[in-house]
Amino acid sequence: MRRALARLSAAGALAAAVVGGWQSWTHLGHAHAHLSAHDAARAAAVHEGLPVALFDRWRARLHRGDRWWLDVPAGSAVGLTNRGGVYRSYALYWFLPALPASSERDATVVFHLRRLP
Repeated sequence: MRRALARLSAAGALAAAVVGGWQSWTHLGHAHAHLSAHDAARAAAVHEGLPVALFDRWRARLHRGDRWWLDVPAGSAVGLTNRGGVYRSYALYWFLPALPASSERDATVVFHLRRLP
């Protein structure tokens, strides 16, 4: 009986994963198939309401081997972090191949944003 229940549970979990995955990926593919490569690369910033043009200007100042520091205020709470954390998280991705510095003093490029929009 236990084996039958275990097999039934495993089959149910597999079916749920297949159906859920099929519906999710199909929806995501159709919803975003129209994005250009340019728009797709910036989709996370747009989704989070970040100043895309500002991040583009900052990124243009960085070169391979640079160590950057992003000085932004904490801002309001967002989920388990704050608005400043959202800015820093996006910068980790957007500023590659440049890497974050361990402190402002160790950075070769420092970006300051006194107020979050």
